[in-house]
Amino acid sequence: MDTPHIAQFSHTDSVDLVLRTAREQFVVSPQEETRLWIKNAEGSFERLCNTRVTLLDAALKTGQVVIMETRNKDGTWPSAQPQAVNTALEEDEEFQGQPGICGLTNLGNTCFMNSALQCLSNVPQLTEYFLKNHYLEELNFCNPLGMKGEIAEAYADLVKQAWSGHHRSIVPHVFKTKVGHFASQFLGYQQHDSQELLSFLLDGLHEDLNRVKKKEYVELCDAAGRPDQEVAQEAWQNHKRRNDSVIVDTFHGLFKSTLVCPDCGNVSVTFDPFCYLSVPLPVSHKRVMEVFFVSMDPRRKPEQHRLVVPKKGKISDLCVALAKHTGMSPERMMVADVFSHRFYKIYQLEESLSSILDRDDIFIYEVSGRSAIGENSREDVVLPIYLRERTPARDYNNSYYGLMLFGHPLLVSVPRDRLSWDALYHILLYRLSRYVTRPSSDDEDDGDEKGEEEGETIDKDEADMEDKDNIPKPGHVAGGSSQDSGPEQAGPSSGVAGGSRAPVDNSPGPSHWPQRARRKHLFTLQTVNSNGTSDRSTFNEDTHAQPYIAIDWEPEMKKRYYDEVEAEGYVKHDCVGYVLKKAPVRLQECIELFTTVETLEKENPWYCPTCKQHQLATKKLDLWMLPETLIIHLKRFSYTKFSREKLDTLVEFPIRDLDFSEFVIKPQNESAPELYKYDLIAVSNHYGGLRDGHYTTFACNKDSGQWHYFDDNSVSPVTENQIESKAAYVLFYQRQDVARRLQPQPGLAEPPASPACGPPPNSEFMDVN
Repeated sequence: MDTPHIAQFSHTDSVDLVLRTAREQFVVSPQEETRLWIKNAEGSFERLCNTRVTLLDAALKTGQVVIMETRNKDGTWPSAQPQAVNTALEEDEEFQGQPGICGLTNLGNTCFMNSALQCLSNVPQLTEYFLKNHYLEELNFCNPLGMKGEIAEAYADLVKQAWSGHHRSIVPHVFKTKVGHFASQFLGYQQHDSQELLSFLLDGLHEDLNRVKKKEYVELCDAAGRPDQEVAQEAWQNHKRRNDSVIVDTFHGLFKSTLVCPDCGNVSVTFDPFCYLSVPLPVSHKRVMEVFFVSMDPRRKPEQHRLVVPKKGKISDLCVALAKHTGMSPERMMVADVFSHRFYKIYQLEESLSSILDRDDIFIYEVSGRSAIGENSREDVVLPIYLRERTPARDYNNSYYGLMLFGHPLLVSVPRDRLSWDALYHILLYRLSRYVTRPSSDDEDDGDEKGEEEGETIDKDEADMEDKDNIPKPGHVAGGSSQDSGPEQAGPSSGVAGGSRAPVDNSPGPSHWPQRARRKHLFTLQTVNSNGTSDRSTFNEDTHAQPYIAIDWEPEMKKRYYDEVEAEGYVKHDCVGYVLKKAPVRLQECIELFTTVETLEKENPWYCPTCKQHQLATKKLDLWMLPETLIIHLKRFSYTKFSREKLDTLVEFPIRDLDFSEFVIKPQNESAPELYKYDLIAVSNHYGGLRDGHYTTFACNKDSGQWHYFDDNSVSPVTENQIESKAAYVLFYQRQDVARRLQPQPGLAEPPASPACGPPPNSEFMDVN
């Protein structure tokens, strides 16, 4: 620390005079940035942020100790760095790299913030504004809508560090703390949206740097039949009377909004400022779903199919789509969600496809076809079948706790006139014949003596079970979710035609099912609930609910006769091999969609001044005036009442010469086509889905013209053909006339100043007070 100096001032002098005097006393060069602190009586230090106030307003007293701090070469402040990292700072100061090529450390799910900051940092005129300290003259400490200049100062610190060339990466901890302080939604370390953070940051910077110190009241006026040019000019001037900052100069444009009342035809025209364009992506009304088809033919392996169905379709549409691949009638199909070896849900035909998620394992089973309902009709029952393996070590007192589900469940059609345990055993043995080996006569002879006593015991238990009449009547398949503790009776459309499997009153009850023969079986059968547990107390004679049937295997029998590899096998239908590519969308198509006429939703009606009531008017947005730097937000995240999804459509966007001349409706200056052409300078990317994901950035360095990929603290050079991808989320475009204006002029010592301090924009394009 240098030797203290003593200076005298009047109470009416400004703090800025103190700063200038200190700079002269300590011989600080004009290029160096300084700030003042005061030392309080208790020994603490306080920043003198606003240098435009008087010493009296700043409460400075005679004998007050004022400390001047000079910013380090690497953009940091000495007071902001803990002593422990001084050695690291010295090493950083020795490092010299390309300014702007600097990573940002991920503090914990802060990649969204890093991505937004890297994009904004690579907007040339905004970065020059901060690097040349123009912001110091415009900090607004008394704006009630602002953040006391703290967000602008925190952002300036980041920019100066990133563009010092002395850092490979920096830790944006102070900035993160400031953001969380002024926007509670960004407190903590949850993942957020980079566009939402960008929106907050642009608004915060604007209010902190607003040149309008006292905002006047401005009444918004409707066009009332006046020419567009006049109304737009008035709207922009009104906007500038309250909002005048480098953010407005750089990012704000003007919409034309046209509302038409559907009843009286009243037309309302207003012009509204915007900071970015949120453009919709064309949404496909189709959906691709992968399912497994299980045939009744036991020799056929399950087939994997990729089906294209209506996004808002029903389960029946899924069956119709599969029928085109298999030639099987949709009426012979039942659809189920299989999870953890059990039926999570068996769907009804009228249920919506939106209830099925992409990650769900959907199986479609072939069942027997519809039969006419009549006195002599042969009606089939569809039984849900589970596979379980007994674990003797955990089997306490015949409580079946030691039974574990395995394999894929089945839906098996059984003729009503063959509803007996023995018939069901042979039907299931046939359905499992692809991966269950039938025992030879020698196997049975070997096993008879060894297993006769065991077999008799098992059959005795099952005979007792039958005598207790605890098996429900065979009727409908138990629809619903396996989460339910008890069975649920499906409605008349549980995946098959309604009446073909309806229970009838004179159906044979369990007490009439013939007793099984006393002989050795490969497995035993047990009624269970939809969860696959053997608690039979939930069943009774009056439920009319279809029981689920479990095939229980002894470990030795399963190991000997059950082929697990073959059981898990499946084949892929030809349709799976086809790559169903989504057609790419041009950025211009998204902009056209943005300017298309739409009808307001019921939740957001418009009050018609003529009808004196709220109306669902038609609304059309047009682009009247575009800013120097245009931010285009691709609305990839779709939220509706019924669904939430991320659209991974590839949007093709040009790196150079994005032409807006066909979209801007303001009369154009044909002699200056560069006023409507834009070049890409940055892209915020989002990889992943709705619940998780990662943000990165592509950005073009304003000094070198080289594109780089910013992934938190990692930075690497890339080529232009790597930039376009399905991950592109927020695009930053710079107008071509601005790019030329910012280029260094031959014979000048330094490039022109930023737009905020340089010559006014082309008056043909933007009206400035």
